[in-house]
Amino acid sequence: MIVTAVPVRQLGLFWRHAWPLLERAATRTNGGTEEEVVGKLLQGEAQLWGVFDLDRMVAAVTTQITLLEPEKGCRLWLVGGARMDDWAAEFMATVEPWARSLGCTVVWGTPSRAGWRRIVRLMGGEEIVMDGRSAWGRRL
Repeated sequence: MIVTAVPVRQLGLFWRHAWPLLERAATRTNGGTEEEVVGKLLQGEAQLWGVFDLDRMVAAVTTQITLLEPEKGCRLWLVGGARMDDWAAEFMATVEPWARSLGCTVVWGTPSRAGWRRIVRLMGGEEIVMDGRSAWGRRL
């Protein structure tokens, strides 16, 4: 598996593969329409990551840098695809240094799907409370 950030200038090459993977997560979490998600990516408000097996995208993740007073966090916003057991650890090993370089002290997300506790364990996180809501996080 190869995990890589998709530069905005290459979004057009990969989006037709990424959106079908992310669409369910966007719908389930009220994450926005395809146009809204693309808008955030183009404006630099979010980053698209692709997980590839040979030349095929098998998963896609969008991240957002958030202010969590008094610190910054890297939110795993939309996550979609298959075979998470095969790529979660590599994804985190790739995203964490990137997030640290932007001043983040935590990678976090909200429970948005059945089985999220298993996903949190795969990502190396633990359950936390954020803004009075159940969430998960992993300190950097």
